[in-house]
Amino acid sequence: MQATSGYDPNYVMGRSTAETDRLRRQSQLYDASTWQLLKEAGLSPGMKVLDVGSGAGNVSFIAAGLVGESGAVVGVDSNPAIVEEAASTARSLGLNQVSFRAGDINTIALERDFDAVIGRLVLIYVKDPAALLRQLLGHVKPGGIVAFQDLDWGEGPIAIPPSPLLSQAWGFVKEMFARAGLNNRMGLSLHGAFVASGLPAPRMSLFAPAGGGADFDGYDYMASGLRSNLPHIVKLGIATEADLALDSFAERLRAEVVALQGVFALPTFVGAWSRKPPG
Repeated sequence: MQATSGYDPNYVMGRSTAETDRLRRQSQLYDASTWQLLKEAGLSPGMKVLDVGSGAGNVSFIAAGLVGESGAVVGVDSNPAIVEEAASTARSLGLNQVSFRAGDINTIALERDFDAVIGRLVLIYVKDPAALLRQLLGHVKPGGIVAFQDLDWGEGPIAIPPSPLLSQAWGFVKEMFARAGLNNRMGLSLHGAFVASGLPAPRMSLFAPAGGGADFDGYDYMASGLRSNLPHIVKLGIATEADLALDSFAERLRAEVVALQGVFALPTFVGAWSRKPPG
């Protein structure tokens, strides 16, 4: 990926047990919205799809279900270890139409005949998202699909009534983004990035899981996200491990929300899709 003002997502998120847990919970909470985005964008049987920043392969596997056995999905990620993990998962799922390649998207040799290029939580880590989109368009056929989904932290947590603990956690992560030079509104910024890259204005949608009560998965998801981001939060001097008290965070948040008979929304994912102009 392109440079990111000193922010290293591989270091921040890591490949720990906690991060594996976070990705599993994220998949359960957000995959349906990614499927809806890719379906609406026009992924269909027989298409050849490039998944940028493919990570553990979740988005590639969603795309595989839409393009079917007659299609092909190629995932690219700069982390060789996670590429091997994704490839192993694809084999175990019997997804022969999915393959993964390790390399820098700026330099890796790729075909130029893809019907679509897609990505989730990718452009937020890129210094110039429009420039990367312009580069990726070189690998897509005229009229091909460009569909990305990214995070939008907004101005603060959506919670009724307000949750002090959620607001504190939200503030830590938002400050981490700011000090790392990242755009915490990348989701809604997808529109500008698409247009600046030469694409027609995209169609867009947003999605945020919400819930309350004792059984909502959001408490554990917030805790696992903070745990994965902990090294960078501490490194940037935003908070200490003691401030976060992650071993009890999920249960403290659960107790607070349940006691308030409250409800809250997890971070918003914004999707955008457009098509490469013909000719």
